[in-house]
Amino acid sequence: MNSWQTKKLGEVCEIITGGTPKTSTKDFYGDEFLWAGPSDLNQGVFVTNTNKKLSKKGFWESGIRIVPKDSVMMSCIGYIGKVGIAPEEMATNQQINTFVPNQKILDSKYLYYSLISKAEEFQANSSQTTLPIINKTKCSNIEIPLPPLEEQKEIVKMLDEKMGKIGEAKHLRAEALANIGKILPATLHEIFEEGKKNGWEEDILENVVKKVADGTHDTPKYCSDGIPLITSKNLLEDGLDFSNIKYISEEDHRQISKRSGVENGDLLIAMIGTIGNIVEVKTDRNFSIKNVGLIKPNDEKVLGKYIAYFLHNSRLSSLIERKGATQKFIALGPIRNIKIKFPPLAEQQTIVKKLDTLSEKLRTLRDLQTTQLADLKSLEKAYLREAFSGNA
Repeated sequence: MNSWQTKKLGEVCEIITGGTPKTSTKDFYGDEFLWAGPSDLNQGVFVTNTNKKLSKKGFWESGIRIVPKDSVMMSCIGYIGKVGIAPEEMATNQQINTFVPNQKILDSKYLYYSLISKAEEFQANSSQTTLPIINKTKCSNIEIPLPPLEEQKEIVKMLDEKMGKIGEAKHLRAEALANIGKILPATLHEIFEEGKKNGWEEDILENVVKKVADGTHDTPKYCSDGIPLITSKNLLEDGLDFSNIKYISEEDHRQISKRSGVENGDLLIAMIGTIGNIVEVKTDRNFSIKNVGLIKPNDEKVLGKYIAYFLHNSRLSSLIERKGATQKFIALGPIRNIKIKFPPLAEQQTIVKKLDTLSEKLRTLRDLQTTQLADLKSLEKAYLREAFSGNA
């Protein structure tokens, strides 16, 4: 790479910031021209479709900048570093900066791979605010190696081949993960459909457990230390997460516990946010709950773990309501009135054991596929480093 020039992006590209036509002018929007936002990038090398589109009038008369064919677009607000090439004249919103290469000295696809290789540098140069932003000036000062044009094309050819193989492997891993995610729901459906045929007993949930309640809906006064306050975001697929919590006083904890004291073996349901996640409590640690449902099982009638599996299968999403225009939640009443079918205790124990074994196998498979995906992403970075070091 010692013989290669190094150039700032602003020296070899025109940088365009996108915009949004007036939303009050309805005929600016239509189906004629692509109009990209960050969610439209990383769909492949070329951005061939966008969630929203513009009319001819919106494209030509609204005053937004037009992105030339073969320009490279990059998200610069929020998730920084997503990229894609414009396959035709199009437009973007203001969350995207577009790099229009001087094609006499810079190949579009070489620029595309260069921007991917610089993703961490773009992120490091962004403003450290709630919503990260890297402005056009900072973008223009990022440097890239600039070998001769023919050498750029050779690098692109090599990266196309290697990245193509990695892309195929990533697709297979993602497909495998999706299929793994379908196995448990399919098994649960099969078990409970068989229960219908066998005439299992049926009752509403409230009648077969000791208690159905929820935590506080108020925002208590937080402390720097004290009793952990668990919310919906702390209910993960593999259990309770105490790594990102706030604390409340002993007095507030006692008040909340009068309504919903949590004990080992209880079930917790996320009622706002990541709705429907169900966790069995497996700790004696004291904590309170906020916007979280609580089920205290009666193991003499229906096992807590059986209830958890049943609720996973019972389409809790159908119970979702809304507060105002946006906030989704599940109310306590519909949870209490869920109809649950259950066999005798001995058969419940057999079902739970079978499902626990299956869940563990699926967790192992999921971890394996996730690790392999991470390895493939690391391999991508290694290929990019090699290509732009001049040692490809």
